[in-house]
Amino acid sequence: MNIAAGLFRRTGALVGLILWQISAATAGYSAGKIDEPLARHLASEAYSGDSSIEPYLEREPKISLPFITFNGLTVPPAEGSFGYFAVNPWTGDVWALWGCHRLSTPALRRSQAEIRRRFSRSEMRRYARLRRLKPKCGAEY
Repeated sequence: MNIAAGLFRRTGALVGLILWQISAATAGYSAGKIDEPLARHLASEAYSGDSSIEPYLEREPKISLPFITFNGLTVPPAEGSFGYFAVNPWTGDVWALWGCHRLSTPALRRSQAEIRRRFSRSEMRRYARLRRLKPKCGAEY
């Protein structure tokens, strides 16, 4: 009985520690500035420079959280994927998960500038930290 109680206490302490670390890691982050439709548009702009691939971006909700992640499906009748993309929910930065690099096009930079204009002064103080966030890439996810 004592062994079970001790194990239960240790497990509870471990769960508490994990929850504390998660809350500390996200402290100061307000809700994201970007919803799923906008994230899909940003990923399309990052890949093709326009919105032409939006219909082929399928949401992948369990990959690389808290990023908004999409699988780029090839145009039917072909099968496969042309990549996975993760969108930072605060800054609109788009990452190609296969190569683990940040994407940039003129259209995407214009959209990101518009997102930055919606930041308050206090949020802008955290912008550089939010922009440094990096998704899990390749074998990590």
